[in-house]
Amino acid sequence: MSSFTSSLKNFLMPGSDKAPASSESRGSAPRAKAPRPSRRGNEVASIETVTPSSYSEAGLIAELLREGTPVIVNVHLLSDGETRRLVDFMAGLKAGLLGESKRVAETVYLLAPYGVDIDPDADDVLEAEGDRLIVRP
Repeated sequence: MSSFTSSLKNFLMPGSDKAPASSESRGSAPRAKAPRPSRRGNEVASIETVTPSSYSEAGLIAELLREGTPVIVNVHLLSDGETRRLVDFMAGLKAGLLGESKRVAETVYLLAPYGVDIDPDADDVLEAEGDRLIVRP
């Protein structure tokens, strides 16, 4: 490794030049997931309902979820194309914010921020419907 590369690696990841603590190879044991950061717990003060009339209202859903507010989204006013696009957006939003989601009716979805549990036995419809709802360019 070049001197520049070593210096850059040490700058970006201090202590990375040290040998691993265990003698096992990296691929032999599965790595445990890092614990999620603690937020405000399961304290939900309110649940917002959003009935978008166009995809341009997706920002409101993101804003509410980032604030820690669970959101019920009713997409019945949207066209099929906009619905697919919004559901794809919500799947990315859920993944990015470590939230949870559930389809509660044909056109109604519940998005919850990290720390708010939805029925743990229910399937995640945003992932289960996968390719059918994802808009491909």
